[in-house]
Amino acid sequence: MTTSLCTCLTSEPQPQAGGPNRSVTNNPAGMAFVGHRLDLNSQMILLRTEGRFGGLDNEGTGFALVPEIGYNRPLNDRWTIGISTAAGGGSAKYDDQLFTGASDGTEGLYQSTIVLPTVTYKAAPNLAFGASLALGIHGLNLENLPGVPDHGMEFATGAGLRFGVMWQPTETVTIGAMYGSKIEMGELKGYSDDVLASVDGEIDLPEQWGLGIAVDLSDKLTLAADYLRINWTDTQFHDVFGFRDQNVYRVGLSYQMRPDLTLRGGVTFADRHFDDDFVNAIPLIPAIDSNVIAAGFTKDFGNGRELSGGIEYDFGERADGSGPSKGAHMDTDFVVVSVGYAWKF
Repeated sequence: MTTSLCTCLTSEPQPQAGGPNRSVTNNPAGMAFVGHRLDLNSQMILLRTEGRFGGLDNEGTGFALVPEIGYNRPLNDRWTIGISTAAGGGSAKYDDQLFTGASDGTEGLYQSTIVLPTVTYKAAPNLAFGASLALGIHGLNLENLPGVPDHGMEFATGAGLRFGVMWQPTETVTIGAMYGSKIEMGELKGYSDDVLASVDGEIDLPEQWGLGIAVDLSDKLTLAADYLRINWTDTQFHDVFGFRDQNVYRVGLSYQMRPDLTLRGGVTFADRHFDDDFVNAIPLIPAIDSNVIAAGFTKDFGNGRELSGGIEYDFGERADGSGPSKGAHMDTDFVVVSVGYAWKF
């Protein structure tokens, strides 16, 4: 349950499909350096999970298609405006009903999208500041969960802010920093009467901040690293699902194999984001692995068009319950395939 991999606090692209939406996801100042362009991206999230909940073994699969868009337009040499989205989520469909073993399986879907209208200002050619309004919307749908009526897909909205700075002290070094406020979300009606009654149906999106650096090791090879702090404990994810604050460390390489082809790869290592006492509470949000390995590419067609793609695999140890979840366990395989197309003007 970390944001996807590497270098998003600097202007370097990630192993997944690139573009302004990737630059601004963590650091809005990145939009100052991407030029006039439009990006359309999509992530396909694939999941296999197995575990033991309430003393019963169960298995499940999941698939979610998450679209993203980014557009950036320079107004002059100093100012840019743009808009992008940062999306995530997942789904799980179990073979049997959770906690009872009934033949009709339990299903769950959670998706969130943050829309980021962004403005950047270049105080100097090598120094940019950025600010985004973070408009959040998320949806929840739980079906055939014991003791819970089917409310269907319910949505809630909220708003926050993001700020960033990006500085290039030399031609080969880029340094970035960002801060994103907590996004206070509204009520997921229906679920506020049962599953989320203890938090009045509200699940806020967490505050985060980070630092990053990218270094050009040669005219073809760039090394980037960053640190991201995600403060889950100040949200209802902590109260309901036992989420705890995360330290996320990311390292990536970008290699220009040919003038028209760039290859990327990277790894993420992060603290596990939930407490073992809550294993029985998380089978329907089963993205439990906090470590990631990823690879990707960008193909430049030479006419202002780019095709990008990537794949990531999330990995980690099996979650074994303790305390009220003693005897429960959960293991997952989590793969994200991304593809994107860009128009540069």
